Amino acid sequence: MFDRELMDNRALTEQACAFHPPYPERIGDFWTGVRTGALVQEDGSVLFRLYAPGMDRAKVCLTAFPDLQIELKKDGKGFFEGMLPYEPRLRGPQDVRFYLGDVLYLHPLMPVHYRSFRLVNFVEIPDPESEMILLRDVPHGQVVREVYRSSVRGTWQRCLVYLPPQYREGGVYPVLYLQHGLTENENEWVNMGKAPYILDNLLAEGRCEPFIVVMSDGMERLPGEGYWDFGSFERLLLEDCIPFIERNYRVKPGKESRALAGLSMGSEQASVIGLRHPELFGALGLFSGFVRMDTRTPFADCPHLRALSENPAYIRENYDVFFRSMGSKDVYFHVFEDDRAELEALGCTQYPGYYERVYDGLTHDWGAFRRALRDFAQLIFR
Repeated sequence: MFDRELMDNRALTEQACAFHPPYPERIGDFWTGVRTGALVQEDGSVLFRLYAPGMDRAKVCLTAFPDLQIELKKDGKGFFEGMLPYEPRLRGPQDVRFYLGDVLYLHPLMPVHYRSFRLVNFVEIPDPESEMILLRDVPHGQVVREVYRSSVRGTWQRCLVYLPPQYREGGVYPVLYLQHGLTENENEWVNMGKAPYILDNLLAEGRCEPFIVVMSDGMERLPGEGYWDFGSFERLLLEDCIPFIERNYRVKPGKESRALAGLSMGSEQASVIGLRHPELFGALGLFSGFVRMDTRTPFADCPHLRALSENPAYIRENYDVFFRSMGSKDVYFHVFEDDRAELEALGCTQYPGYYERVYDGLTHDWGAFRRALRDFAQLIFR
């Protein structure tokens, strides 16, 4: 049985569209409602319930686990139901896809976030380490939405800025530029990563230094709002975003007060941009991600990694913290291990500022990403 705090805390029940949990579904009499969607039980199992009287078939899939497909059984009142037993590998937020017949269905009374270029339902399955993100009676920072004009793209851009509670008291602060993953956007570290709560809790316990966090959309569009343009994000970050932040916020100057990190695709951006610009960043974090520029390009063929071959002391000389992490069940874990072997062969791992974390049993999901931010935050700006 799980502690109700790991199931009902507002940090776990809020979503992108609402702070409060959803209301019951109104079926028949307006004043009588039935809970539909994903109902987490005290043993960690999940009851899926869907009202679709006109349909004959319905099922639920967990996106990260193709082997988990739950056929829902229909009762005489038009409800489909099915149970997902608790498994430790499922802990944390999991994307859920409902299918009515063969048609993908977005459940309107379940939490949503943005992934795969669309809104996606998800369920928070109890995680024994969820205490890191719980909403507690501690000082809380704030998240500011900023818009600015990009000289690189000639368009308006947006970023989200987390300000620690101490910012209200004055002073200057270091900055972490924190990137999301493929097909996501700048909202995800707030909505799914719970970055503000993680940092609020760490600060309240004295486990990290206060710092600002800037979250940008790393999937910069090609002209015509088409597919993303990996290359132009580097210029947008360096020529537009960082100068905007440093003009408008009280930030500490110098590379030792500037860090860059990201998850998955964002880790590629942190590696490519960060290793190309040692004069700008003093700490790099690669969460569930890659030192190379993508999973297909061999390590030796990545231009941004040539400096490591030319100077094995490159990381030691330029970065106070070089952090890598991944879940042990991540589909890209072999890439993580290959990158480690390459770095070891070059002698890059033999210094105090190099850190690795492997999260046992976790996959390529927010359970691992949240842990990575928690651990990285305690290392930087010391």
